[in-house]
Amino acid sequence: MNDTIVLIPVRLQATRFPNKPFAKIGDLPMLHYVYNAAFKSNFDVFLAICDEEIRDYCQNHQLPFVMTDPNHPSGSDRIGEALSKIEEHTHYDFIINVQGDMPFINQNYIQSLRSNLESFKMTTLACPFINSQEAKTPSKVKVEIDDIQNIAIDFSRQISDEKNLNTTIFHHIGVYGYQKKFLKRYISLPQTQRELNEKLEQLRVLDLEKIHITCIKNEILGVDTKEDLDRVNQIIQEYE
Repeated sequence: MNDTIVLIPVRLQATRFPNKPFAKIGDLPMLHYVYNAAFKSNFDVFLAICDEEIRDYCQNHQLPFVMTDPNHPSGSDRIGEALSKIEEHTHYDFIINVQGDMPFINQNYIQSLRSNLESFKMTTLACPFINSQEAKTPSKVKVEIDDIQNIAIDFSRQISDEKNLNTTIFHHIGVYGYQKKFLKRYISLPQTQRELNEKLEQLRVLDLEKIHITCIKNEILGVDTKEDLDRVNQIIQEYE
């Protein structure tokens, strides 16, 4: 039996990009495109959702889904609830959390995170910054890494030391892997003040456990704005 599940938290509410899950990427809504990309990992894949409109789409297109509480503070909390419901029927030991706005998520990245969960309770992705200007952008989350063990020391929206850019400070990519027992422990904890201030859920973990960093060559392009969507569709057209 497969011991790994990929969970994709998806919700309609978004201030910058309303109805983003249904934005078209090629001929498919984004939520369906991301599901198909994650499915190539050969792990079981479910959408963790909280909107009736998304539920109706999933039912009409035979996409596995779990309804969750709409008021979760983070995607990890949402997938924690989804996992609890799924485990009423099926057991998993490892969980991969893929963002619902990452159409270019690669099956190799998912499989790499899963492999690292043999040794670490939590793992995530990072890549080099293109330049210092990109690193200064608050929306580009920074992770400081112990470059000997590839363990996260800190996460921040501000860059603390430019001279360490792409040496020990990298661009964090919000795709996560968890051992199941650790995920359940993590989401049982209250949010920390730094997590609330920075709006970075992974800060809840740092005092609790080591987070392993898997470094990849390039950023996984996400869709936060309509301009991002145009860029994604342009890339897809170029490769067709």
